This record gives sequence, structure tokens and C-alpha cells, in this order.
Amino acid sequence: MSAEKAVEKAKGLAEKGADTAEQVIETTANEARRRVRSAKVAVDDALDEGRDTMENAVACAKDMIRQHPFTAVAVVGAIAYLWGRIKS
Repeated sequence: MSAEKAVEKAKGLAEKGADTAEQVIETTANEARRRVRSAKVAVDDALDEGRDTMENAVACAKDMIRQHPFTAVAVVGAIAYLWGRIKS
């Protein structure tokens, strides 16, 4: 009879351990999901901010070129000349 009690106690402990492990796994998975969602939001925000910054820079450059077209051509020519000198 004591062997049966030991087996029942072992089964009970095993079930308790399995339940605890399941809770830990579920908690860990939920935390991982939350962190992944948070990271995705942060990346999306950073990409949107970068896109906005790039669009503003392009708009600013277009405005400067429209206001000073000859200067813009001279600057591009100077950059091309220097780039060619560096490459050779």
C-alpha cells in the first residue's frame, strides 16, 4: 500500500511540475511576443522618421536647385572633378 501512495504522490508531483513548466513557458512566450511587437513598432517608427527626413532633404535640395540653378551645376561639376581626381 505504501508503494501505491508513493506512485500517486510521484504522479501528483509530476503533474504539478508539468503545470508549472507550462505556466513558465506560456509566460515566457507572452513576454517574447510583447517584446517582438514593441521592437516592430520601434522599427516602423524609425523607418517612418527616416523616410520623412529623406523626403524633406530632397525637397530642400530641389528648392535650392530651383533658386540657384547655375550654382548647383557648378557644385556638381566640382564634385565630379574631385571625385575623378580621387579615383585616379
